[in-house]
Amino acid sequence: MGGGELPHIPDWRTYTVGEHTPELLKTQRMLKSLGLKDPWLRNEVWRYDQRNPALGGTMKQRIIGSLGFRGLKYGLVIAVVTAGVHRFLNSHDDHGHGHESKETH
Repeated sequence: MGGGELPHIPDWRTYTVGEHTPELLKTQRMLKSLGLKDPWLRNEVWRYDQRNPALGGTMKQRIIGSLGFRGLKYGLVIAVVTAGVHRFLNSHDDHGHGHESKETH
């Protein structure tokens, strides 16, 4: 029932806190300074592992990138198109600047 293969589950020993997870190293040091240890910290390695190309950068860089610039290029394109359409539609309007009729001469 349900069919298909089970997904590959990596060995738990592959997840270690090290130089490739600077955020977790910082957490580990802070806990150690308080005399504490988090035995489950390794379970978060997959989220912070900088060796994973899909993650790309530190957690802070990923948050800034996802929140600040997610739609920037699309928004910029829409703004330019909107400004162009507005300028085109209003280009034939008489604004009364420097255009005198022949009757006033």
